Amino acid sequence: MKKITILLSAMMGLLPLTSISAHAAYGTPFEGWGFVKDDWQVVCDNTLTCRAAGYAEEDQLDTSASILLTVLPKVFLPSATVQFLPEVPKQNNTEAELWLNGKNYGEIQADADGYAYDLSPHQTKYLINQARLNTRIEIRVGSDRWTISDKGMSAVLLKLDEVQGRVGTPLALVSKNNPNRQTPKAAKAKPVIKKAYAYADNKQLDSSKLAYFQANINKWIDIDAKELIGSEDDMGDCELVNPKTEAYQRMQEYGVDRLDWTFTPVDATHTLASHLCWQGAYNESSGYWLINHDKPSKPKLITTAGNDYSDGEIWAVHKDRGIGDCWNHAIWVWNGQTFAKSEDSSTGMCRGFAGGAWDLPTYVSEVVKNDSKAQ
Repeated sequence: MKKITILLSAMMGLLPLTSISAHAAYGTPFEGWGFVKDDWQVVCDNTLTCRAAGYAEEDQLDTSASILLTVLPKVFLPSATVQFLPEVPKQNNTEAELWLNGKNYGEIQADADGYAYDLSPHQTKYLINQARLNTRIEIRVGSDRWTISDKGMSAVLLKLDEVQGRVGTPLALVSKNNPNRQTPKAAKAKPVIKKAYAYADNKQLDSSKLAYFQANINKWIDIDAKELIGSEDDMGDCELVNPKTEAYQRMQEYGVDRLDWTFTPVDATHTLASHLCWQGAYNESSGYWLINHDKPSKPKLITTAGNDYSDGEIWAVHKDRGIGDCWNHAIWVWNGQTFAKSEDSSTGMCRGFAGGAWDLPTYVSEVVKNDSKAQ
């Protein structure tokens, strides 16, 4: 597995809230934490696959569970998986069971690793049929109980129906009888990215080209741009790129020695210019600009949220606020002309699960590696 240096940060104004009021909902299913209502959320990716996750209420996190419904377009029933906090104790002749409103709906099956449990199609159907009702969702193992809140479940599954065009159709999860009938949407194909050859990480620019880039980069990039440094009312995406900003001057006073540009050759005709953008208590990020040697005066901004570049890939990994150390990450892959986004996902609300219970992507792709060297 690729070794990544994860840089923790807290850019408080840009990260999702840990708790939502009992009646509030927020977000779009295709960004960040997705559409959130109470104790449920739904996140959909660019193929129209949607993942709905339900959690325990925030005051019941000591013995809670989380369930993930993965719903493919035009597929009648989702798959359903449960994780537990703490993990299910190993007990002889005692199985985990699904209980809805005090009724036993049978054993749920442990996966190969024993860390998660899968519901059967019948159990999943029973659960979804209860979505519009007040439902006590429990997993029982002997005398132990794990609970999953039903608050927000109906709203989240309705949003999922809307996204996949299920409303008013037999495929609907919770909106079969809605008169505003939609047309079910087909799944979209994953984008294919052909990963191109890139120099090894220890490759260095020759001294003359490095000096040329260092002397001109602040002319080629508009470091005064509002999108980078913001205004009096708000912070931009990369305020530390400009020596005139208060943030830059404050960092200098603190003795931070990472306020210079870094130049990394990508291949024979392209170089990445990077600069620290912001830094907080738990996170930080850098901006990455692609310089085409044929047109060096017009660098292309790839992202202002990056953390690391290696082996033709730019990584952005950040910690969200919330109990359980939630995370989000994105990757851009070198295709020989630019860096194309290949992944974007988060672990969602976490709700006590260290590092998050699930991976909830908003963007997926298929990366095909090309090992041939560029000319």
